[in-house]
Amino acid sequence: MTVEQGIAPEAVVCGGGAAGLSSAAMLQKLGVQSLVLERSDQVGASWRARYEGLRLNTLGWMSTQPGYHVGRRPRHFPSREEWIQYLEDYASTHGLRVQFETEVEHLDRRGDGWRVTTSRVPVHARVVVIATGYDRHPKTPSWPGRDTFTGELIHAASYRNASPYRARDVLVVSAGVTGSELALFLAEGGAARVRVAVVSRPASGSVTPNATCRSPAATRGR
Repeated sequence: MTVEQGIAPEAVVCGGGAAGLSSAAMLQKLGVQSLVLERSDQVGASWRARYEGLRLNTLGWMSTQPGYHVGRRPRHFPSREEWIQYLEDYASTHGLRVQFETEVEHLDRRGDGWRVTTSRVPVHARVVVIATGYDRHPKTPSWPGRDTFTGELIHAASYRNASPYRARDVLVVSAGVTGSELALFLAEGGAARVRVAVVSRPASGSVTPNATCRSPAATRGR
């Protein structure tokens, strides 16, 4: 159901990812009528846009959201597809009200509540929860020589699979979880050479879930 259908929520949650859905579920548990506003047409939109082969770097039971257990499969790191299904099941299990294709454009304080300007109609609520994530906008550093670089330069957010990089020389910048995982996928996917650039050695190492053996492959500084 939507605001246009006459439902006035007590709380508005901006974002239909894990944080937004769990916030709405817990507010609902406390008796607070909540509405999740999601700019895409499905929950977990950011996960759907990520690269093939992605797995959570925490075990499934460690990633459980409040009120609905993800399961206790030992040594299992959920895949992107499994996590998306979990989020869909989570919203369904809690009967959450999610209004899709609605982008939040502005917030204004109005008395003891808020006026939420959206791409549809304004929504008034006593409480607003911002759960849009901290890494929605990819950032590529302005390295010297970037403007004259003749090769292909992409952010990890644009990577989908290793197919376009077969038989090519690839440099992955950063040995964090994403960088280490993409370097592994590229090497296994047929890249001619894969190098990883880091500013300094990782202090505690990186953990890359291995999709084949379903256990983490650890890469540590030596």
